[in-house]
Amino acid sequence: MKNFITGVFTLMAMSFSFAQSNIDVTAQIGNLNTATVDQTGLLNINSLTQDGNLNTADIDQIGILNINTAESIGNRNSIDADQTGLGNTNEVSQLGNRNSAVTWQLGAFNSTEQTQIGRRNETSSIQLGLGNAVVQYQDGRRNDASAIQLGNGNDAYQVQLGRRNSASGLQVGSDNLLVQYQDGNDNSATHDQAGNDNIAASVQIGDDNMTMGVQVGNSNQLYQLQLGESNTAIDVQMGNNNFTWVAQSGDSHIHVGTQMGNGNLMVINQSN
Repeated sequence: MKNFITGVFTLMAMSFSFAQSNIDVTAQIGNLNTATVDQTGLLNINSLTQDGNLNTADIDQIGILNINTAESIGNRNSIDADQTGLGNTNEVSQLGNRNSAVTWQLGAFNSTEQTQIGRRNETSSIQLGLGNAVVQYQDGRRNDASAIQLGNGNDAYQVQLGRRNSASGLQVGSDNLLVQYQDGNDNSATHDQAGNDNIAASVQIGDDNMTMGVQVGNSNQLYQLQLGESNTAIDVQMGNNNFTWVAQSGDSHIHVGTQMGNGNLMVINQSN
């Protein structure tokens, strides 16, 4: 009986020890790559692959069940991921040279997915709260995408195809949705949301277009479509349940819209 009890306690101790274990799988193929991984807590998982030369990665995980999956295939790419909390997930894939990806998560069940194909692209995701999601995809050169989420249940999706495009989003509150799509060169899209249940979508196909949006309040909707070159659309919504639709087809259109109050409707169509 004494041996049985001892065996039970030994098994419990081993199980507890295993439950506290973190998991890291790091692979480097090439020359002069650098990887630093720090894991503190329970069952954090890191999978990192560097295939090429002079790639750098700095991974920090503090908490429980955080998961990071990252790869850099090429040369001089960098990855910086910081996860603090419970059940956060981060996935980074970089194919090319001199790309940079940054992820910072504080909270629980936040998710980030960042993909970059090409050269000198930069992407960053900052999440503070619960259940936020960021997806960012860049294919080209010198594109820059950034997302900041402070709150719960926010979603941000940003896609850039081309060169020297810039997309940024700020979400403060809960259950906001942001979608930004750019196909071309030298486009810029910036949208800020403060409140709950707001929707903002920007689509730019062409070159040198600019969209900007600010939403302060709840349940506002903003849609901006640009097909052409050198178009500008700027919209501000302050209040609740406002709706704006802007469609610009052709070149060099300018729109500035403001809604202050509740339940306003704005539809703008510009073409040449």
